[in-house]
Amino acid sequence: MRPITYFTLAFAPVVALGMYFYLGRKYGKAFQKVMIQSFLAGMLGVSVLAAAKILSTALGLNDLRSMKRLLFYSFITIGLASELGKFVLYRYYIVPKKVIDRPIHGITMSVMATLGFCSLALPGFMLHFFHTQPAYPETLYMFIFVPANIIFAVVMGFFVGMGKFIKTYFTFTLTGLFGAVFFHGLFIFTLMTQDFKLLSLFAFGSTVIVFILGIKAAVTEPEID
Repeated sequence: MRPITYFTLAFAPVVALGMYFYLGRKYGKAFQKVMIQSFLAGMLGVSVLAAAKILSTALGLNDLRSMKRLLFYSFITIGLASELGKFVLYRYYIVPKKVIDRPIHGITMSVMATLGFCSLALPGFMLHFFHTQPAYPETLYMFIFVPANIIFAVVMGFFVGMGKFIKTYFTFTLTGLFGAVFFHGLFIFTLMTQDFKLLSLFAFGSTVIVFILGIKAAVTEPEID
């Protein structure tokens, strides 16, 4: 691994600090407090990924000798465990708070939770705590890990945040969770197979989708009962 790769460890904390000071100045101390709580909730979410990794290793599911095992590892062991870890406290502890009074704030807190997750998970991957053969292209992975997880956070944050303000909240909540799981699993799968054409298509398509979701959340006003 190249020495410059270690600078990627600062990506998530630096982005989180930037958001904290900029948005805190705009929305106030109460909003900053929830941002900190979201960040810490994301850090706690790494425990679900760690438990999934330990369990899958104990059951021999990390022996990726078939396409089925590779798909299971990508979408369940890593994708589902990672996003479920972020989801639980975000959905049931963060989203109900009064400061989240617009859908765009749901995305903001989801991104903060993801940055907290990345701040612990990225060193874990770098130290091979979550290592599985075939190896990721590590240098590439370290540089795109945080941006990719921000994409997953926007997908989850849009639907879960939007769900707070509409009657079909349960459907939107599940869509947010499993949408993020799908994107995360596909991301891991393209890296594990080193299919860089698919990775490029994924990066372009997901960026467009996230841009559209962000604009939609920004211009949407909560429904008044």
